[in-house]
Amino acid sequence: MKKIIKTTTGTYHGVMDHNHVDFLGVPFGYGRRFKRAEEFSIAKFGPNEVNKMHYAVHNGIQPMQDEALDQNNPDTSFGENCLNLDICTPDIEGHYPIVIEFYGGGFLRGGNYKKQMSWLDHQSIVHVVPNYRLGLFGWGKVDGGDTNVGLSDQLMSIQWVMDNASSFGGDVENITLAGLSAGAKSIAALMASNSSILDRIKNIILFSGGVQTIRDLDTANKVIERICQENNIKSSKDLFNLTDDGLQLVQEQALKGHTPTNWFGPVIDENLISSDWEEKLVERVKRTNFKTLISAGSNELVGLKDTSINQLEEDVMTDLFGDNAPVLRDAFLDESYSKNDFVEMLGTAMYVYPARRLAELLTQNSDADVYCNYSKVYEGQHGGIVRYLNMPTDELNIDYRKNRDYILDLLLEFITTGKPYDENIKYEWPVYDDDRLVLELDPDDIKSISVINRRYPETLPWQSYKL
Repeated sequence: MKKIIKTTTGTYHGVMDHNHVDFLGVPFGYGRRFKRAEEFSIAKFGPNEVNKMHYAVHNGIQPMQDEALDQNNPDTSFGENCLNLDICTPDIEGHYPIVIEFYGGGFLRGGNYKKQMSWLDHQSIVHVVPNYRLGLFGWGKVDGGDTNVGLSDQLMSIQWVMDNASSFGGDVENITLAGLSAGAKSIAALMASNSSILDRIKNIILFSGGVQTIRDLDTANKVIERICQENNIKSSKDLFNLTDDGLQLVQEQALKGHTPTNWFGPVIDENLISSDWEEKLVERVKRTNFKTLISAGSNELVGLKDTSINQLEEDVMTDLFGDNAPVLRDAFLDESYSKNDFVEMLGTAMYVYPARRLAELLTQNSDADVYCNYSKVYEGQHGGIVRYLNMPTDELNIDYRKNRDYILDLLLEFITTGKPYDENIKYEWPVYDDDRLVLELDPDDIKSISVINRRYPETLPWQSYKL
């Protein structure tokens, strides 16, 4: 099998892995401090650089994050200029559906050195995982810097895939965007953005994430003000002068002791994302008929069950929702409740409600094909369904193996055709329409249920975290 590809950013030699070819650390752009991604131009290195062979067999530079400060991790390089992607293809001469995965991690952690959807590497698809900048580096609203820097990284990676699909065996007419958590939130924001290249996307898969982290400019500014105040920094402009490690240390100091998974994310800047992003999203689905699969767990934040009720009420709730905390608490919690009730409420407000509301926005305003999943695997915890899909077969009992194969087949059919149907069990994932049917995934069962009676207030804010 051939292992050499020629792309717009150079010529690369890959490596065989489980009957696929991997190309690691392929550059797609430049990352400058607090500036949107710049195109990676191979021409600037000289006329012979395009044909020079590069061995793409090791992970590229990873985004700056807390792990970058760990001196015991010498095998992984972290840095601001981390705009590279990994490709896993069955055959560079094929014509396979493409899945571009954007990793999760609260916009604070992640990278293509730790694939979250490794199950995709074993399918008849091209699996691409681009890096994007994290935390302050990618999502900070810094005086003198650009907005939505991380979003621009993601957009440039999509454009690179479209420009080079034929070189690595991908079908540019069949691209799916898939993401977990912050990755899913990024994809939802991309589809609601003003970028025209998203019109070429056929399908999106959102695991535990939607548009809830699109925030107003005022909130983004206040997050930066808080970080500067915590570090006795007079102006956010001074962040330009720090080293990569120094900027990461500033971030860690401000985030210490908090649950800051909502502090960063896409921002309404009236440029990439407009204040009428809802209309833009609906217009796009009407224009392109992209298909959507939205998944949420039954108890997304069950991992907080060992946290004291006082800390949950006084600290975690505010960290997750800011000024919206009392509004969401009143909407989803009875006057009398237990700690378990409170934990379940946090997951509902953070993930289940936004998922359901996004599905209703798309279906009530268009003829969009939307498929919803309510996952109960691994206690319904955040990312549980992705963990389930990645679990080695020999670590699952017999019933779980069969069930996992069915859900994999449904997802692959969605990626390939946009219609999730499993011929082996004659089961079709129900479309989310007036009957409000969703696929409920238990550890040992797949069934269709209606959530029509699980109504949520329609007056709640779209933006989960607000200051």
